Amino acid sequence: MDDLPPTPITSLTPELVQRLREQAMDVLSYLVTTNSVTTYFKESDVLPQFRAALHLTHDGHTGIMDYPPKELFDIYHNNVGLSVYKDYLPTIARFFEHPCNKFSVENLMAPGLPVFIAHSSGTSGGAAKYFPKYRHPEHMSRAMAETLRMANPPSNNAGKNCIVFSLACRQVVTPLDEDGDIAKHIPVCLLTSGMGRIENNLPVEEDASSAALKIPNFSSPIAVSFISNYKSFLFMHALFALLEPKLETINTVFTTSCRDLCRTIDDHWEDLVHCIETGVIPDIDGIEHVKDNLQRSLQSSPERAEELRRIEKSTHTIGWFKRVWPQLRAILANASGPFSTVIPEIRHYIGPDVSIQSVAIASSEAYLAVAYDPRDLNLYKVIGSDDVVEFLPVDQPEESQYLAQSWNVKSGRKYEVVLTTRDGFWRYRLGDVVEIAGFDPRDGQPLVRYIERRSMHIRLANEVTTETQLHDVVDATSDLFGGVSEFCVTADYRQAVARYAFLVELQGDPGANISAAPAALHGQLQKNNENYLKDSRVGKIGVPCVRVVRPGTFGDFREWKVRTKGGASGQIKVPIVIWSETDRAWLEARVAYDI
Repeated sequence: MDDLPPTPITSLTPELVQRLREQAMDVLSYLVTTNSVTTYFKESDVLPQFRAALHLTHDGHTGIMDYPPKELFDIYHNNVGLSVYKDYLPTIARFFEHPCNKFSVENLMAPGLPVFIAHSSGTSGGAAKYFPKYRHPEHMSRAMAETLRMANPPSNNAGKNCIVFSLACRQVVTPLDEDGDIAKHIPVCLLTSGMGRIENNLPVEEDASSAALKIPNFSSPIAVSFISNYKSFLFMHALFALLEPKLETINTVFTTSCRDLCRTIDDHWEDLVHCIETGVIPDIDGIEHVKDNLQRSLQSSPERAEELRRIEKSTHTIGWFKRVWPQLRAILANASGPFSTVIPEIRHYIGPDVSIQSVAIASSEAYLAVAYDPRDLNLYKVIGSDDVVEFLPVDQPEESQYLAQSWNVKSGRKYEVVLTTRDGFWRYRLGDVVEIAGFDPRDGQPLVRYIERRSMHIRLANEVTTETQLHDVVDATSDLFGGVSEFCVTADYRQAVARYAFLVELQGDPGANISAAPAALHGQLQKNNENYLKDSRVGKIGVPCVRVVRPGTFGDFREWKVRTKGGASGQIKVPIVIWSETDRAWLEARVAYDI
């Protein structure tokens, strides 16, 4: 395999330590100098000690440039505490006032007005969070640029990429100037949507004309990205991908969306081939506003349709997608953590010769890290060029004084990521836990493995069972099920003793020994969690129940979340632990049988 990275090192040389120190201090100097003029910096209840220590004048930033980087970093380290989203909510809420006035939101978190406002996917069932995103100079955008480069690789053979991303907006914020005119159109959308708009110069006020465009190396026309109906969104991406015999990569952000795309091709093969043969876009839900654009992009190709019919849908043949697309070489999608369970099913479609590659650890808050080694789906390199990245040991008190830096983290230890961002967040607790897996010998940057969300767990008694433990126990018992495609866990109170309920979608037919799955899960939970063992032995927790849902349930769940919760197609995640009563009721209504 070309361009493989060097073997990680487990400790840093003095030269690499110095390099990391200098980079972090340079980034912090830029962030403090730039963002100290903002409303949040001047007014936040989180930063008074920092402001006082800097001896700022009334204009906010006079004198900051006079601090040597090391002294500024020391002041920051000793005077800025940890923050969470609720600290920012009152300030960010100004974007959603009616009317929204430019003078109240300009220079709010960073200088100027944001290019877009990223919203989280609300994975845990809570309300979405909003993160204004501003335009930054090139030297503060390297992590973003590297992620975009990896997500849309160039071809040496005139090949195409199927980029499954959405341009849908939750709303458009339009701050008014002093004359009452719109100063700017600011889309509220997913991070990938906003970055897609920036990368391809697609301003939201020009969506009508953008829907007629075709990006040269994309298999799908831009019009597909404006489809909000999840199933129709996937159908159209599948249609234009099948039309393209030189497809080389499929990028779906998450492997779960790739699995849904595979099943769409599987379930609608004849309809898709018929569309290619006739060149006619079918009447399906949610495409009315872009159907004319889609129709202009679809040219009938009886030759390609005949070629696909000769290939045939070979559901039971491992790797039949390679016959559909002989040049297919990679699936690009986050495949670490909870997204790894669908890999065997995707592998059935693509075969052993097509690689599955993670791209990045990116959230609505920031780009954290990019994939380090294409052979390892859960090994990422922290970039550290756009934001200050710090690490809170999970076995220490949750206080800023215990934060570790990139140059003194320890291999093998677990940390929660803490970010000071170019978009105006200060020592923000990301909530993601990573394990340090070594360092890049070229520049010393930490290599990390994604572990879990720190707050994602289930607790019925005195135990706390984490996302990682739940994932591990399902992995350990997967053979009994016959193969688990996706799952989530909730609490079951239908009996006198509470128990975990595993809602499971199988990859195929049930395993011959599936009846042993509940007891096996129980045993694995006892093995992985001492408190679960104690509480189950004294009767506080019962043997888990296993509830098998109908095939396609989790894909339908994503479609339902898009339709009812204002999400965007292609980037809805199913949380490992379900607490929302509405979500739980929806899933339980699709239970086919209990084990």
